[in-house]
Amino acid sequence: MIADPLTERIACDDIPDMVRSYDRYIASGLYDRRYPRPNRRTLGILLHHLPSDGRFLDFGAGTGRYAEPLLQLTDASGVAYDICPTAGQIMEERLDGFVKDGRLMIRNGSPALLSEEFHSAFDMVFLAFGVLAHVSGRANRQNMLSVLRQTLQPNGVLIAGLPNRARRFHAERRAARSRVMDGELEEGDVLYQRGRNADTIPMFYHLFTPEEARREFDAAGFHVEHIQAESVLAEEKVVSSPFVSWLDNFVCRSLPAAYGFGFLVVARSRMTEAS
Repeated sequence: MIADPLTERIACDDIPDMVRSYDRYIASGLYDRRYPRPNRRTLGILLHHLPSDGRFLDFGAGTGRYAEPLLQLTDASGVAYDICPTAGQIMEERLDGFVKDGRLMIRNGSPALLSEEFHSAFDMVFLAFGVLAHVSGRANRQNMLSVLRQTLQPNGVLIAGLPNRARRFHAERRAARSRVMDGELEEGDVLYQRGRNADTIPMFYHLFTPEEARREFDAAGFHVEHIQAESVLAEEKVVSSPFVSWLDNFVCRSLPAAYGFGFLVVARSRMTEAS
């Protein structure tokens, strides 16, 4: 039986329950205020890799900021999965028309069940901005990637947005240094908060280097085709206006992945290569 990678955590008592944290985050409206639209660059890459009539899995879909335009701009169908109950409720309302016409299914519950219900079902699986980074423990992240690999069709592609360690949470990384040395946290783990005052929401993130991302995807049975910068500016600023998103995308075309605020990993199953 595959362990649930979102409930299996490394041994650190104050790593927050991300299901509870994200339920509060989305219910407060803060998530949609911070990220009101998709990142232009990310959406373009998803559209490039998704056949116009293909099937996709939006893993960690939030309130549907990528699932919605993919359905609007193509004839594709898909599954929007999020472990957060509030996210599922909002997507049910926001994307009701696509659900009713059979182009979208909304799922929650254990991620491990996806590989059983949707084995070899998708042309593209994607984990948008930071989804994988909210999973604590290298083994748990690799387990999640292995589960998602089983949902891909032969030659299907997995795309993941990851936070760049070189650009993010410097103070929080310094605060975590002694706990990394003691083995409580892994190098790149940070604890932080969203919101203010009494409404603060505890969060966990694992920050990646491009080299570490390659190692983790390789260990999960993937071959990384390429890694590229996702944005120059912080995601919140990139999606603040269509013009800023266009400008950021333009700059990213010549920016090495290591200098991006975040980067995108495009990978395929090594099992496909061997067959």
